[in-house]
Amino acid sequence: MNQLQAVPTSLSDLQNSYDRLYGEWMGQHINDDQAEKMLDYLHIRPGESLLDMGCGTGHTVRAALDRGLDAVGVDISAVALGQAVEVYGLRNRVFLAAAEDLPWPDQTFDHISILGSLEHFLDPACSVREVARLLKPGGRAAILVPNSHHIRAIYNVFKYGEILSDLQDYERFATRREWERLFSQNGLRVETVHKYDTGMARIYRPGRELFWYAYNTLFRLFGNRWIPFNLTYTFIFICTPFLSEGSHDGHGERA
Repeated sequence: MNQLQAVPTSLSDLQNSYDRLYGEWMGQHINDDQAEKMLDYLHIRPGESLLDMGCGTGHTVRAALDRGLDAVGVDISAVALGQAVEVYGLRNRVFLAAAEDLPWPDQTFDHISILGSLEHFLDPACSVREVARLLKPGGRAAILVPNSHHIRAIYNVFKYGEILSDLQDYERFATRREWERLFSQNGLRVETVHKYDTGMARIYRPGRELFWYAYNTLFRLFGNRWIPFNLTYTFIFICTPFLSEGSHDGHGERA
């Protein structure tokens, strides 16, 4: 991963940042389509258990409960969790905790989801090890992470010489293989990789209107079929825990 990107240096800094952001635009930002897609890829069955790490305002937990799962969520932002209780009625379903040190015993959950949060955690590698620890044998994790070399990022580098911020204080970007190595070196085997892209992205800087018009026209006409797999905006990795300890190379399939 590119270490020049802003990364948090303490849990308190990260908490303060997300308490502020959830009091602003993130409190209104809902990823329902992403959450439903991730639950589909997990092939869930009613009665199974799911942990959503970095649950934010709780939309993934709510979607999982609606599908009959025994679902809970954790986040480090008290502001986000307050909204999860108020908006989604998730009292006793969401908890204040850091992804690097969770209170459940080994092999607790059938499924774990992380929707666009791993790249913002204090220690992504430690958090991946927690996923591997908490999954039951044969359990699955769905992890959505950003691609450092998606089409829009390549355009930004071409035009401005940098990858533009996603409007968060702390973030990391990586290629598909870099994410796979992070997972495989910390206890998760990549089963499949799915691309996930969206049109009509927000314009963060003036001067990109022509590019966005062309991009969104293509997206509306053809969906994301025209976008090469390794240049998609985000990846959804479906992972299982390794049965034995040690380091492994990821060999996830495209989907």
